Amino acid sequence: MIIEKGLAQLRNIPYFPVIQSRSKYELIDIILTVIGVAFEEVSKRAPELKGEIAFWNDGRRCAMGVLPKGPYISLEKSGDRILYLGKGLISPDVTFLFKNLDSAVLVLTAQMSAHQAMAECRILLDGQVSYGMEMNRALAIVETYLFPQFILNKIFKRKPQLSLYQLITKGTVYAAFLPAFLKNGLKCAMRTSSNS
Repeated sequence: MIIEKGLAQLRNIPYFPVIQSRSKYELIDIILTVIGVAFEEVSKRAPELKGEIAFWNDGRRCAMGVLPKGPYISLEKSGDRILYLGKGLISPDVTFLFKNLDSAVLVLTAQMSAHQAMAECRILLDGQVSYGMEMNRALAIVETYLFPQFILNKIFKRKPQLSLYQLITKGTVYAAFLPAFLKNGLKCAMRTSSNS
């Protein structure tokens, strides 16, 4: 009852829908950046992801974003790794497009798996279906190394059981993540300031 009253008062604030929408946009922007950096770091270290992307053609670009106005991130397969190209759609071969901010929040805050979101038509696929399936499998591997076990138990139908080697790899991904995130954040900030 107290929570409902508090929410009702919050909704009566002038411009609440604008504030709520902008907050979701910023949250999704940060999480997509985290996922982009995670793709890069996991592809350096995880043999499962290396195996999944081994048969992708070099230079294949993938993107993720939210309709209608973003945010978006772009990734590219280069050699045996995936590189985070930055924010925006950079001529992708396949794109995962969330239908709206609410759908993106559910998936990107690990309240729903990407597989379930695809099944519920919360994500649109722009590009070849086979590329989309490969991208979805790669995303599941990245999520396995990015999220803690209690979240994995919630979002995966078949809970991943990590071996000792995979747990050590997950630890190295965590250790390398913050420096990589800061490096990419600075790179994007410098790119933005030079474009101004």
